[in-house]
Amino acid sequence: MKVRMYNVGCGDCFCLKDRKGSLLVDFGTSNNRIDGRPRSDIFDVIISDFTTISHKSFLLTNFHLDHISGLLYMLKKYKGSNDFNTIYLPDVFREPSMSRTLTLLLLSDLLKNTYLPSRQISLYAFVEALLKQPQHIEFLKRGDVFEGKYQALWPDCNVIEEETQAALKHILSLKKIGSEEKTEAQNRGTYQEALTLLESFAEKLRQIVCDTLKTNAFALECEFRDLREKPEIAELIQALEQENIHLRQFKNKISLVFQSKNDGEMNVLFTGDIPQKYMNMIAANYDDTLPLYEHYWCVKVPNHGIQADYFDFTDCTPENMLISNGIYYADNKKQTKAYRTSAQYAGLFYINDTHMYCSSSDCCDGYRNGCTCKECDVISPQYYKDI
Repeated sequence: MKVRMYNVGCGDCFCLKDRKGSLLVDFGTSNNRIDGRPRSDIFDVIISDFTTISHKSFLLTNFHLDHISGLLYMLKKYKGSNDFNTIYLPDVFREPSMSRTLTLLLLSDLLKNTYLPSRQISLYAFVEALLKQPQHIEFLKRGDVFEGKYQALWPDCNVIEEETQAALKHILSLKKIGSEEKTEAQNRGTYQEALTLLESFAEKLRQIVCDTLKTNAFALECEFRDLREKPEIAELIQALEQENIHLRQFKNKISLVFQSKNDGEMNVLFTGDIPQKYMNMIAANYDDTLPLYEHYWCVKVPNHGIQADYFDFTDCTPENMLISNGIYYADNKKQTKAYRTSAQYAGLFYINDTHMYCSSSDCCDGYRNGCTCKECDVISPQYYKDI
């Protein structure tokens, strides 16, 4: 087993390779430039490396920019030259009821306050790419085995359904729309109309991904453009922004987490952007079906190692830990702080005899005039590091 960790700045891109094949895990970045180079140049180098792999599948942990932008770039620019055996997605598509969850993911994209979210990296952009370059898609939920050697630990569809219902109930309870006061019944009616419109479109996206609906990208874009201009949608978005409701984190709740299927010397654990709450549930084996192993050869820490999603992996005795931190260019110091790698992961204060790999130490709170990790490798300014 070999893991190649690519340098994509504040993003994720890995390749798990053995004699039987390769699994690419995420491909994206939040940065426009990485180590002074345009991100398109970095993408081109990584894609060139991908072309040397004959049998490969792709796993997307979630639909955030820093996980999917490179994949969409590749599907658009290198049409037909980088086909995958399978693209694995979090299971938020298989059942019709999941259109409600997709509604929240779609609404999260609309909250970016752009005129046409299809031009942004989003759930919609992924579906649009599939229409232009179809791929074999499979969905993963807790307990599913894939590639014959990995097993999904998250998402749990029942938990996601509960979270979806709670989020929708909260949205319907909003009372203000701009400066205009309305009765609770009036608000619920307006927001319900908006959610119904969004759910209808989300169901169409679900069917396209499931390959049960045939359409074309232009027709879908026209429909999305019309949807965005609906007054009910605009009113709902205005209310959510006014109440400072961030649905962006909902994408983390569906994030894929997986480990090696069989307990052995080369166990891997990849955690995507899983929130701390759910990582704690996984570690506690909340449903008594899938315990974590006592030892891992390689662990990818959640969500760039930020403090909000910090998880203590001491009991997992990892030999190697991967932190795709990079530098996050935010508009304010508070937001920048929130995206820095927690000092709790730093080797001096963490797990003895664990080797730390990170894309860049510049955005790490454990970095003080030099890395504080006892055993560490920083990829930057190189393109990748093999573990």
